Amino acid sequence: MKALVMVAPTVYGGTRDKVRAALRDCFAAAGFAHEWAETPAADAVPEFVRGRLRDGADCVVAVGGDGTVSAVAHALVDGPVPLGIVPAGTGNLVARELGIPLDVEAAVAVLAGSRNTRKLDAMRMGGHTYLLNAGVGINAEVIRRTSRFGKNLFGLSAYVGTAVWKVLQARPQRLEVTVDGTARVYEATDVLISNCGALARGLHPNGPDIRVDDGVINVCVICMKMPLEYPWYYVLKSLRLKHADRIIHEFEARQSVTLRSDVPLAVQADGDMVGTTPFTIDVRPRALTVIVP
Repeated sequence: MKALVMVAPTVYGGTRDKVRAALRDCFAAAGFAHEWAETPAADAVPEFVRGRLRDGADCVVAVGGDGTVSAVAHALVDGPVPLGIVPAGTGNLVARELGIPLDVEAAVAVLAGSRNTRKLDAMRMGGHTYLLNAGVGINAEVIRRTSRFGKNLFGLSAYVGTAVWKVLQARPQRLEVTVDGTARVYEATDVLISNCGALARGLHPNGPDIRVDDGVINVCVICMKMPLEYPWYYVLKSLRLKHADRIIHEFEARQSVTLRSDVPLAVQADGDMVGTTPFTIDVRPRALTVIVP
């Protein structure tokens, strides 16, 4: 077996050394060969990976954060070659969702020893594949305003301060949300479109059970008029009062989701800024094979 190992430029010295050593030890013990490659610009990753697959790679390993995982996954959707993940980013939400160890040495050991795979749903938007989530409003502004320095220094907690600040600043925007062909208009502060439950459960712990392999993506539209409604919503939801449903609206999409706004709004997907509204996401059920523990 031969693995193509795609390493993000954001993976720094000590982590790189650990990955190299683990590949040398674990893969050699399992009789696997591997090719180490630096990821090019995100748009060039799929063609680079496909070229290496023609040379005979049996699996592709993404070493980096969730953005790197998604970029590599784009080359593998709807194909037989599995994706391996060595988490080396800030959130590592795909790895968390799948139970992949966050320690890079343990993650490499899984790749060398596991024969288990799992079929994941994917989201296709603007010629790219995403596995976690996309959105506009508060979630996108938090991604946009959290610095690389802060993420390197504080990890996931770097987002918390930014999130509180953006909640206090939030103002409703008129949004048209179309789910599987049915359009609805909201005055919304946030729209989160989720394929993976790790982030959605953290933001909306009383929300739906979001799974990465259930054939649907979940749409959550938040319509808050003032910041105090955020904690108040959770009180209402815990008491199962119907008024809570006027604040947060939840849907399942089996085909597509389209968002349009009166003014262009920043859009994030899998933790990266990817453009502005309008945009459409197509649902790709069980389109990606991933190696799991």
